Amino acid sequence: MTQIKFYLSQGNLAAVDLLGHAGYADEGEDIVCAAITSAVQLTHALLYDVQRLAVDAVIEDEGAHICLRLPAGQIAAGQDGLRALHIFYTELAAQYPEYLSVTEVHEDAED
Repeated sequence: MTQIKFYLSQGNLAAVDLLGHAGYADEGEDIVCAAITSAVQLTHALLYDVQRLAVDAVIEDEGAHICLRLPAGQIAAGQDGLRALHIFYTELAAQYPEYLSVTEVHEDAED
């Protein structure tokens, strides 16, 4: 299962962290994993290449881990891209609940 966490800072999406393989099918045939990966790649291209935001990107093949984080001063500028990604993943999770989960972490919440 792919676990997707969106991190919110003061009500705005600041980061997305993806961990694990979906497990819908064998590698190279997994349509859920392909959808997840394509969407985050498109979002990275929008934020970094089109909007020229200084996105901190972590990509680790081992463990299937991808993380995109916006710098504090550019969170507002990246909202449309991250919101669209959140909507897409939420709808995908509704269709394939056994293969991905979407959660939100409020970074500014008090313990």
